[in-house]
Amino acid sequence: MSSKLVFLITGTSRGIGKALASYYLDLGHIIFGCSTGNATIEHANYSHFKIDLSNHDEVISLVQFVRKNSDRLDVLINNAAINPAILPSVLLPTETIKKVYDVNVITPFLLCRESVKLMKRNKFGRIINFGSMATRHEVSGESLYTSSKAALNAFTKVISKEVYQFGITANVISPSVIKTDLSEKINQNALNEVLKRNAIPNYGVTVDIINVINFVLKKESNAITGQLIYLGGV
Repeated sequence: MSSKLVFLITGTSRGIGKALASYYLDLGHIIFGCSTGNATIEHANYSHFKIDLSNHDEVISLVQFVRKNSDRLDVLINNAAINPAILPSVLLPTETIKKVYDVNVITPFLLCRESVKLMKRNKFGRIINFGSMATRHEVSGESLYTSSKAALNAFTKVISKEVYQFGITANVISPSVIKTDLSEKINQNALNEVLKRNAIPNYGVTVDIINVINFVLKKESNAITGQLIYLGGV
C-alpha cells in the first residue's frame, strides 16, 4: 500500500471514522470525510463535507464533491450508522424505522452506486461496508439495527459480483464492540452479556479494524470479495 490512495470515509468527526481517517492521513493518503457536524480533523490532505446522511440528495452530492476535487476514488468506507432505539419491534415508531434504514442501508447503497462510477475509471476499487456482530447474536430489542445491518450484508455480497469485472472488491467488516459514542449509549450490562458470546469476550480496538482494512486494500487481495469478516470471534 505504498501508492497514494483516495478514500471516502463516512462518519469522520469522531469514533472509528475519525481514527481511520487520521491513520490513513498519517500514511500520506488523501481523505474525503463527512459527518453531520463540522470537521474535527485539520490536515492538508483532508476535505470535509457536512451532510445529513438521511438526505439522499446530499448523499449523492457528496460523491459529486469527490469527483470535482479529485480525478479518482480508490476506497469507500461506509462507517457511519445509527442505532437510536433499542426497543421491542412492536414499540418502534415508523419514523424511527425509516430513519435507521435511510442512514444504515440506503445511504451506503447510494454511496456504493455512485462510487463505483468513479472507481471504474482506474480499474481498481475497494468498498468496505461496516457490519455488526448483532447480525450473528440476534439480541432482543435490536431488531431494527440488526435487520439494517443484515440488509447491508446481503447488498454487499450481491454488488461484489456486479463490480468485480471492473477491478473492484466489496466486503463487510463487522467489528466486535469498540468503545465509541454509539456503544456507550447502549445498556452496558446487556452489552457485556452479548460480548461473552464471542470467543474474545472483551471490547475490540481500532487497530483490529485497521489490520483487516490494510489486508483488503492490497492489490494482491483482489480475490477477497463478497466476504463478511467478523472480528472478536463472533
